[in-house]
Amino acid sequence: MLLKRVLSFAAAAALALGCGLTAFADDSKEEKPIKFKVDGSMTVSEKDKIGYTFSFDNKDWKDYVKLTPDSKKAGLSLDTDTRGSYQGASLMVSAENKSEIKDKQNFCWTAVDKDNKSLYPDVDEDTEGLITMGLEIDAKDLGVSTFDGSMIVFTYRFDEKGVDSLIGSSMIAYTAKDGSYKDSGTGTVVKKNDTISNNIEQFRVAMINVPMKGNATKIVIELPVQKAYSGQLVTIDNIDICLQGDAGYIKNLDGYNENATPKETVEELEITGDGAKNDTAKSDDSSADKKDGVPVRVIVSVVLVCVIVLAAVGGIIVLKFKSKYL
Repeated sequence: MLLKRVLSFAAAAALALGCGLTAFADDSKEEKPIKFKVDGSMTVSEKDKIGYTFSFDNKDWKDYVKLTPDSKKAGLSLDTDTRGSYQGASLMVSAENKSEIKDKQNFCWTAVDKDNKSLYPDVDEDTEGLITMGLEIDAKDLGVSTFDGSMIVFTYRFDEKGVDSLIGSSMIAYTAKDGSYKDSGTGTVVKKNDTISNNIEQFRVAMINVPMKGNATKIVIELPVQKAYSGQLVTIDNIDICLQGDAGYIKNLDGYNENATPKETVEELEITGDGAKNDTAKSDDSSADKKDGVPVRVIVSVVLVCVIVLAAVGGIIVLKFKSKYL
């Protein structure tokens, strides 16, 4: 358990070297932290763990994974299917949205363009009347008082057409406090990528590190549908919840098809550590992508920075030499 947490923070550090971050400060007032309590009948140790918390291989997930009340604005629906799935059956999230949604959405305050500038500068997390569409999982339904200190991991793949109906062609995964859909600490913004880190033709993995003392009582995967669109938005599978300390994992609650083989092997980690919302960091188990345990992408990035710095220093020396002797 401890090793997994150390690895997650190590991965976040690698991400900081490999690509840009956007940090969002948590300006919330000090609150009395929720005391962590867990129903032992709902958990399993890492040693005895089979499958994932939600694998969507039978219908029992419907008792836990639900749509937010605002989801009806875009006609969101949930279903499972083995066609186009990741492993066994997967959760398919679809929309039936007949016209552009003009309401300001919760996602708006985090939405940025390619230059990292806010798409909605007049919206912040405290703006009133923001709507939130997507999935939610309540801690109480899983027998825990809070998700604080947990790690939440899931596999996803965007629909090629559906993703462009979302604001910024993105979704965001985060935890929220009871009675609210505000981010309780940090969230992971997952953006459309159809190039080297393709998340349309391949399945990727997103992960949230939930901070301590955030009073997180629900998991939210927000799908900010804006454009008129009818069809599938995203496929989600293998949601796994690792609790704080030695509490273990929330056990599998909807059956797990051990005989089903994952259809994709290339994975993408969307990692969030305390105080940052991040882009993607490539994670591949093949040795070709690593050198002594360090992602080649990170090594290449560091080498490129060094080359640029050396080139700049060399240029300054040449200029000084010319001005002095020519």
